[in-house]
Amino acid sequence: MVKIISKKITEYKTVIGIMTGTSLDGVDTLVTRIKGRGVSTRHENLCFKVFEIPSALKERMRSIMRDKTAALEEICRINFELASLYAGCIKKICRASGVGIEDIDFAGISGQTFFHVPGEATLQLGSGSALSGILDLPVVWDFRAADIAAGGQGAPLVPYLDFVLFSALKRDIITLNIGGISNITHIPAAGGFHAVKAFDCGPGNMIIDKMVIEMTGGRKKYDKDALIARCGKSAPELFNMMKSHPYLQKAPPKSTGREAFGDGYARGLIDFCKTAGISFPAMIRTAAEFTAYCVIEDIKKHIAPGFAASGVKKTPDRRPLLVCAGGGADNPLIFEALKKGAADAGIETVHSNSMGVDSKSKEALLIAVLANETIYGHASNAPSATGAKKSVVCGSVAYQPRRPHPKNARRIK
Repeated sequence: MVKIISKKITEYKTVIGIMTGTSLDGVDTLVTRIKGRGVSTRHENLCFKVFEIPSALKERMRSIMRDKTAALEEICRINFELASLYAGCIKKICRASGVGIEDIDFAGISGQTFFHVPGEATLQLGSGSALSGILDLPVVWDFRAADIAAGGQGAPLVPYLDFVLFSALKRDIITLNIGGISNITHIPAAGGFHAVKAFDCGPGNMIIDKMVIEMTGGRKKYDKDALIARCGKSAPELFNMMKSHPYLQKAPPKSTGREAFGDGYARGLIDFCKTAGISFPAMIRTAAEFTAYCVIEDIKKHIAPGFAASGVKKTPDRRPLLVCAGGGADNPLIFEALKKGAADAGIETVHSNSMGVDSKSKEALLIAVLANETIYGHASNAPSATGAKKSVVCGSVAYQPRRPHPKNARRIK
């Protein structure tokens, strides 16, 4: 195997992590320093930025995700346009952080998920090979395919990072990330990585954001500080309709996305509300409460029964801990509902920022950490969470011989 970088795994590497999620709300871009692997991994974040996705490109991507169809030419073009966009984000964050591109050891990119069929197939666009060619930089990408080939769902990816960050606490930890979709990871108080459980609970911000965009004609993109939701009351008939979604009856391992809770589903809810006379604020409040409900119900059904098996005495300072991150964790209505529901189950709730883990940059950090494992040939999927039959090295590696970096790297037209 070609040695891609000269540094040992015990040495600090300067790494770029790029994440674009289902919400299409920007390109999360992180410069971090990483050394070690597994639970010995150490990182120092240097700079984090969220860069805009050009509106025309965003609309083209939304159209494909919404209609579930596209010309092959359009798929090909977007694949390369995203690589060019990521290259621009790397240049910008290097300028902002004072780190030269020639000082970056490698980058990891999530790519943009266009379609995901759990356990069968997945497609993320944004060519790592093209990005590597633009910047003469080693790039790790396509993190889900190997897990699917091993019989897994291809998701979630986050358990590896959660175990690295929180396993030393020796108490039952449930990490929650509320992006477009909500996903949780359970790290048992006793037991290694093989005992970790993780899965998608259901919608995070996806339905709320689409409702806000549709009902405001695009003037607002999301419900900042739950100001809209707080003006309404929960609508039981809408809530009951949402509770009937078949995904809520599935047991882990399970994963979901726009295919189940995307624009089409949100539009159906909006049409129902208009017919039933449910106000805009009531609609948003109900959707926010539904996000929290999906999380708490999954914890009660699939996580809490395992607490007793940990053998750890549940003193006040050793109670199971729910650590919330992602944009939805900053929605006070969702956070309050989570805190109340978790307390009823004997679980303490905190924001990840209070644990020293920056909520906004966590997903980009995940991609950087996974890339670090891949560069050195180490497995990073979680078979106990994805259902894979074996541990696999996640991701493909594209690289070019490192040369003095030009001031203006070629952009793909």
